[in-house]
Amino acid sequence: MSDTEHMSELEVLKAENNRYYAFVNLALILAAVTGIELVLVYLPFPTTLIFTVLISLSLFKFVGVVAWFMHLIYDKLILTMAFGTGMIIAFGTYTALLFLLGGDMVAPQEIPGR
Repeated sequence: MSDTEHMSELEVLKAENNRYYAFVNLALILAAVTGIELVLVYLPFPTTLIFTVLISLSLFKFVGVVAWFMHLIYDKLILTMAFGTGMIIAFGTYTALLFLLGGDMVAPQEIPGR
């Protein structure tokens, strides 16, 4: 038997209502973080600081979207770990390719006849 069979209809409606408000609140927070990112780009801070803050805010937004909008927060922990493992592998592959194919590591193109 599932949990919803033991709950009254009013309790089910309250639980759904709470989930709805969590989604709306998260959407508002994500919009505010996006606004902060946009303003941060135009501020006269060192580039390294700006990139660090932008990456941190983007990671925060990614976790929020994945956890709530993809419903991983309501799934079993093993499914969340499987998704996280895939993301770690993808991030490692992306980082390795950035280093391998970086512009400063590639030899200049040879022009025939020179």
